[in-house]
Amino acid sequence: MWKARSKLLFTVGFGIPLFVFMQMFMYAMYKIFGWDIPFNLLWLCNHWMSRLGWLSIGHVLMALVLLTFAGTGWLLFDRMIKTRAAVRKLRSMEDRAMSRKLEARYRHLRQPGFIVVDKPSPVAFTIGLWKPCIVLSTGLLTMLDAEEERAVVYHEVHHLWHRDPLKTTLLSVFSVMMPYIPVLKHTSKQYSIIREILADNEAIERTGNAAGIGSALLKLIRACPEPWRIRETAIQSSFADTSVNVRISRLLDPEQDVTLTLPRYAVFISATVILLLSVLFVWSIG
Repeated sequence: MWKARSKLLFTVGFGIPLFVFMQMFMYAMYKIFGWDIPFNLLWLCNHWMSRLGWLSIGHVLMALVLLTFAGTGWLLFDRMIKTRAAVRKLRSMEDRAMSRKLEARYRHLRQPGFIVVDKPSPVAFTIGLWKPCIVLSTGLLTMLDAEEERAVVYHEVHHLWHRDPLKTTLLSVFSVMMPYIPVLKHTSKQYSIIREILADNEAIERTGNAAGIGSALLKLIRACPEPWRIRETAIQSSFADTSVNVRISRLLDPEQDVTLTLPRYAVFISATVILLLSVLFVWSIG
């Protein structure tokens, strides 16, 4: 159930922007190079508005295309640079002996990379875009018992295996750059919640119970109520930074089904935008 929800949300959150980007690319190629590309909604919109006498719509559409492409590229580049800087900072604080020890202990988990930072406050997250790694602190490892440590590692390994930092970052950037499709913002948020639930499920399945992950989460919240971030925009999935209330509720009652609903207003506005484009497309080629 949760895997299906995750796939659906990612398909919506990634598929809609991909469709819009394809339309914008074809429109840009038409305007710049004169490509005669049929079935382009933006071109049809421009053509229809021009027939009504609104000649300036072409400039507006081109500005929107350039802003969307440039803004998306800049946001992704900015987060990549800040994440690389964050990883370098983490490496400078690394307890390499502990990192190698953890890698040897969990070498059966497809060789996950660990960075154990010499820091008294508890830290646990997965960071990185192309080569994600798991970051833990010496303070956290001292605070947790063996079962809790395994639960946290299994939770973060799930994020690492599924490249959750990359996926959540893409959905977040798309939602920022396409505010006229408000459902993307809510899709991005709910996708992050579901990824945390699935990571918790991974830990429960591998440890055999919910006690380890539950007690580790509570210890982390009590010891560090405010989430610790090395960089606000670094690409990371933090253990105790997303949907904590939902996760605790599920850990207390694993049979409970958490209802995640999209706001009606966002769905209505997004559906209206897509519907209007579809009606325009059918009307223009009819």
